[in-house]
Amino acid sequence: MHGERFTWHNCSRDARSLWKRLDRLLVNDRWLENWPDTTYVSLGARTSDHSPLVLRGDTSNRVAGMFRFDNYLARSTEFIPAVRRVWRHHIVGSAMYAVTRKLKALKPIFRAQRQRKGDLSTNVSLARGFLDSAQTMLAADRHCPTLLHLEFCCKLVYRLASRLEQKMLHQRAKMAWLKDGDQCSRIFFRKVAKRRASKRVFQINTTDGRTLTSQPEVIDEFIHYYEELLGGTTRDSLIDLRYLRPWARHILTVDEAEDLIAPVSSAEIRQAIF
Repeated sequence: MHGERFTWHNCSRDARSLWKRLDRLLVNDRWLENWPDTTYVSLGARTSDHSPLVLRGDTSNRVAGMFRFDNYLARSTEFIPAVRRVWRHHIVGSAMYAVTRKLKALKPIFRAQRQRKGDLSTNVSLARGFLDSAQTMLAADRHCPTLLHLEFCCKLVYRLASRLEQKMLHQRAKMAWLKDGDQCSRIFFRKVAKRRASKRVFQINTTDGRTLTSQPEVIDEFIHYYEELLGGTTRDSLIDLRYLRPWARHILTVDEAEDLIAPVSSAEIRQAIF
């Protein structure tokens, strides 16, 4: 919630004046899953003793999903040439921007390859049926070269379809485990969503009395505050080291302080690691 802190006033004009935060909006876990960035604003009461609450929808910009593809596509002969074709394109911009544009260009290519493969489970069922029919015909004439060759080809098709389905199922099972496995249950993600919603900062008051509600302004104010606190003049004016010395067990000498900021050599790194 942001806006007015208190939502109710007893409208008294003397010492019995009382302000309370009585009005709230309650949501459940399902709401936080579907609309994690919604918030509500407490407006001015005007002529009422209660402040109206306005619910704001999820207007934040959704981050694009991560780049993913089915691992079984890498076994196809057209996989590497397609990636090589896209990766040879020259894109103007930073290195990370070029990578993201190339990955985005690969998405429709991989989608088309997956569609050409069809339903892998259906392919396995069809290949199994063809193999059963070929072996049934071969049982009636075990020395027919045509039926022997047909059974051999059906076995190859069935093995290839089974391997592709197995690779796809392994990847799906891994993704399901990462989502619903140990410490990643539905309850765990609900707690994470609830904690994220409760800890989010929707507004902040600056030192000069202004109230910022825009997310970029809130982020910039946080950065500005800690820059002034840790590296600006505010730290020198507010902190007196004489008050901290009685609590310090050890005070660094000048040589020790210089050693802390000295550059680390390759020999020291090898000595520390190996």
